[in-house]
Amino acid sequence: MRDESALVTVITPAYNVGPWIGDAIDSVLAQTESRFEYLVVDDGSTDDTADVVRSRAALDPRVRLVSAPNGGSGAARNLALAQSSAPFVAFLDGDDRWHPEFLRHMLTVMHDAPRDVGIVYCHTRVMLESGQVVALRWQPTGRCDLDRLLVENNPPHNGSSLLIRRSCFDEVGVFDTSLASAVDFEMWLRIASASTTPLLWGTRRYLLDMRLMRTGSISSNRGARFECLDKVIADYAPLMTRLHPGMAWIRPAVFAYRDGFDEIGDRWAMAAREAGPAALARDPWGRSLLAWSSAGRTRRARIRALRDGARSGAYQGLSRAKQISGRINAARIR
Repeated sequence: MRDESALVTVITPAYNVGPWIGDAIDSVLAQTESRFEYLVVDDGSTDDTADVVRSRAALDPRVRLVSAPNGGSGAARNLALAQSSAPFVAFLDGDDRWHPEFLRHMLTVMHDAPRDVGIVYCHTRVMLESGQVVALRWQPTGRCDLDRLLVENNPPHNGSSLLIRRSCFDEVGVFDTSLASAVDFEMWLRIASASTTPLLWGTRRYLLDMRLMRTGSISSNRGARFECLDKVIADYAPLMTRLHPGMAWIRPAVFAYRDGFDEIGDRWAMAAREAGPAALARDPWGRSLLAWSSAGRTRRARIRALRDGARSGAYQGLSRAKQISGRINAARIR
């Protein structure tokens, strides 16, 4: 049942996030802005995700569980959009959490932003699976148009960090469920290129905690994302108006090289070079691309091996520090 008095529709697509979905829901219910309706779409989970949502919904009528067969985050978001009506929409992934001031602050930012802003977004903190915050994620602030979205590789970074006018979806349609990845990025690009409120606006406040998951196959996930990213950039880069379309391929090419997808990196580097050597030389990411591209496969493999070893050591050190800290705290309690 739709809540006609709600100012914001909050949507969580949830698939097998039983250990964390309660934390996500609690962060929504703790918002200082209370005029929201909250739809959690259980996307065919096989764990206790739906049971956790039901227990929260029994305590707060603003929480509504929507059950659906597994269709991906885009399909889950589309289903919730069709069953809601508030003038603003915010998405929160089932393993992330918001600061209590998220909705209130983002509504203020939207109110104060230029009238052609359709999306506002905040800064992000990174946390481990345990919920411990370990890093701040750098994100640009202020005005962001289609060119900046592409060249800076999706400045909001995370779909949980946005507040969006519902009118944007009324004008450009719903999420593209044919994409296996980059579904949210494609939508922001579509809004930036085809809506009457095409701009994004970033605020400096850190109001989202994004959970860094270490399970699953990084390589397979990255490969699927790169395939979809290839299509998305090819569709939208030609619409750029301020910068050369080749600039849209620079950062993705660097990411492909870093993750060991050399063939994709080579192809995207070729597309990036169409922006001209001067443009690449002026851009820090362009200079990084030139270095990775000229390194050759053997040297790139050595660089990746050294990087992965350093990351593994740093993570093990952090885990060891957490164990020691836990023992100290336990000793104090005793």
